[in-house]
Amino acid sequence: MDVFGDHWRDHPGRIARAWQERVAPGDVVCLPGDLSWALKPVEAEPDLAWLGTLPGRKILVKGNHDYWWTSTSRVRRMLPDGAFAIQGEGTTLEGVGFAGARGWVDPNLDFSPLMGHLPGEDARLHGIRGEEEDRRIYERELRRLERALRSLPDGTAFRVTLLHFPPTSPRLEDTPVTRLLERHRVDLCVFGHLHGTGWDRFENPYGEKNGVRYYLVSADFVRFAPVELPLGRVDVRTS
Repeated sequence: MDVFGDHWRDHPGRIARAWQERVAPGDVVCLPGDLSWALKPVEAEPDLAWLGTLPGRKILVKGNHDYWWTSTSRVRRMLPDGAFAIQGEGTTLEGVGFAGARGWVDPNLDFSPLMGHLPGEDARLHGIRGEEEDRRIYERELRRLERALRSLPDGTAFRVTLLHFPPTSPRLEDTPVTRLLERHRVDLCVFGHLHGTGWDRFENPYGEKNGVRYYLVSADFVRFAPVELPLGRVDVRTS
């Protein structure tokens, strides 16, 4: 990632130092995708082993660059102890429910407040596989997210959703994803994917809409350090 600017220099070391300073063994760390540049599972093993050296329990979802993530069952066999892969599924730790899906690009959302664009410039996410295919994948990922949310027990008092793709813009535009999160009474949503020139002045939370609080946790936007999420009973962190 160093090729993307000087602010990425020594990012693995910076992440590790901040993580070790802020995360205790009993904490939960949410990792919403783009975890390794590896193309094959065997090539991702060193990155997953590195995660295993860091404290805390980890919850992972797939990003669009995680080409090595060929099947979730295989990923689970590769993970270090205390790490959980949830792709279209949910899990509960100490009364807190975690639901996860990759999501997909929404080309209608305007990210100009984060990207440092001039007024009038287009700051929407580019399509990835063409309009028709992107729409099909978006709808499939929406179904996966709903399945993950439905898998959480009815009595789950606090709900966290992990997505890779942003569910809404900095203007908190209404989307099919935000409506789904609201319907399932999600408390916090963490996501990544975005990188831009506004990282040096960005502060979480990204925003709050109809009871759901959104956190953008791409490494550069959070200055390569875990962000504490306000769960109360359980200290859950994300990086």
